Amino acid sequence: MDSLRTLWPYLRLHRRQYVIGLIAVVIANSVNLLPYYFIRLTIDGVTGQTDADAATAGITATQVLLYALGIVAASATAGLFMLVMRRMIVIASRQTEYEIRRDIFGHLQTLDKPYYDRARTGDLMNRLTGDLGAVREMLGFGAWQIVNIVSGFITAFAVMFSLSWQLTLIVLALLPIIVGLLTYMARQINKRHTFVQEQNSLIAAKAQENFSGARVVKGYAIEDREIKDYRAMNLELLRRNISLIKVDGPLRSVMNLLLGLAFGLILLVGGRLILNGDGTFTVGMFTQFVGTLERLAFPMLMVGWITGITQRGLSSWLRLRELFDARALVRDERGRANPGIQTLRGDVEFDRVTLRYGERTVLEDVSLKVPAGTFLGITGPTGSGKTVLGQLLTRSMDPTSGVVRVDGHDVRTIPLRVLRDHISVVPQEPFLFSDSIANNIGFGLGNRDLPEVPTGVSVVGAPPPPDIPPNPDMNRVRDAARLAGLAGDVEDFPQGYDTVLGERGVTLSGGQRQRTAIARAIVRDPAILILDDSLSAVDTETERRILDGLREVARGRTVILIGHRISTLRHADQIVVLESGRLVEQGTHEELVAAGGHYAEIERLQRLASDLDADDEPIRDAEVAADVLEHQPIPQEAVK
Repeated sequence: MDSLRTLWPYLRLHRRQYVIGLIAVVIANSVNLLPYYFIRLTIDGVTGQTDADAATAGITATQVLLYALGIVAASATAGLFMLVMRRMIVIASRQTEYEIRRDIFGHLQTLDKPYYDRARTGDLMNRLTGDLGAVREMLGFGAWQIVNIVSGFITAFAVMFSLSWQLTLIVLALLPIIVGLLTYMARQINKRHTFVQEQNSLIAAKAQENFSGARVVKGYAIEDREIKDYRAMNLELLRRNISLIKVDGPLRSVMNLLLGLAFGLILLVGGRLILNGDGTFTVGMFTQFVGTLERLAFPMLMVGWITGITQRGLSSWLRLRELFDARALVRDERGRANPGIQTLRGDVEFDRVTLRYGERTVLEDVSLKVPAGTFLGITGPTGSGKTVLGQLLTRSMDPTSGVVRVDGHDVRTIPLRVLRDHISVVPQEPFLFSDSIANNIGFGLGNRDLPEVPTGVSVVGAPPPPDIPPNPDMNRVRDAARLAGLAGDVEDFPQGYDTVLGERGVTLSGGQRQRTAIARAIVRDPAILILDDSLSAVDTETERRILDGLREVARGRTVILIGHRISTLRHADQIVVLESGRLVEQGTHEELVAAGGHYAEIERLQRLASDLDADDEPIRDAEVAADVLEHQPIPQEAVK
């Protein structure tokens, strides 16, 4: 009942369709019993059991024609109402499926990084497909058949009681057995279906991970191991499905056995009633009773199937409810977020910020002011908390203590959509979509003018979704690609900016993916630009071109560049060094080198490595090589 209560908001949106459809089912079931009434009248008339004069037949040819036309009319009427039912209930179930999928996807967009760190992609996909399909089947075919069964039982038993209470009691005697059996089977079906869906989720997650990591699997030559793991998971799914079938399969056979027993007893008792010869129970009445029971046989057989469909649907709905019940740890808090804040300049401040994961301290008492328009560099050893600073600024997480401010506002008072609309982040591992390069770069364009998609509303009569421009502003896309040092590469592609990338951008090199992500961040014209070690996969020449572009981009905006290369950081207005979650150094490149601390040591080691690389570089010009050899000291061994 709790499942139905949580489903009610969606059913309420289509209550008119469901009411009309369910009334149509009841009418169709009632009209469907009329043909047996006309058959009864015909049989009793032919046998003379309804005529006072035994010497004459109790029916005329005209009456037979009228009864035949009545049967045709009843069948046509029942068919018409069943058509109305299908157009109402089945369509309503499809619309409800759309609304649930829309709302779940919209809700998933509100969840934060910690949730997706725990969730498995394959499991989410299985819930949005397999589980949602089971719910739709329950709301469509299941709802129709439940009412069909209930109304069929009521109308059929009413007719049967009017014909013979003795025979009806025989049928009723079997109902407790049926109800008890179905109650037990329903619980088993529910439990075993849940096990099947859980295994389906594991298989979907395994397949998704293998498809995404296909290059790693092949690189380590572990295809056989992955195939064996996948085979083992499939065998477990087979075992669970067989376990489900063992409960679901025999149900129909048992129902057939019970119906056979009922027909046998009815024939025995009904035959005796007819042979009594008192005229209270005629051959026509017996025929109508058997025909009505036969009409009831299909709903009785369907009870088991509908029980399974309903239990699978309810089980799947509980799995979908888990998605709805998930809540982001970071969200706009009622009464705290200020909707009046709509624009940001890019003034950033970390005020005594501390962040802990359980017992582990990631940042400790970090205080830092970054005026709007500042080019800030952040460096430090791996695990020192550099990336976390950017995540705190975008509110991917909130600090354990202390305050992060933008333009003097605590970021927790800035609406998340406004905050993230003014910040662009280039992560360490950029994600690209299986789309054209132009659409990947322009991915963040055109969002500010789009209205929010309403949730919890019916799709019936809803306005059409807003038009999303099929192509981004190409002038802005090209300019962003130029600033990111990507334009030259794109021009060499056969289809230029219309080149479609493979999944996750696998058709590009690591450096090209990073530059595409940088262009995507730049094109939005953000107030704050965060580059999280996003130049690690490019060569020094490309790095120089990107930095030249960034200096152009940095005018009038705050740029936070996280990295390890001194060549990347040296032109920043300010550089901070983190170590073990603490801010240990701060200043310009020259000041930090002169200070002789951690930064100066990194600079010395990288300069030494660069000199060694330069010494090892082969000399390709013959004249330059000859000049070098001329000034080289002659080894003593050669003189001897």
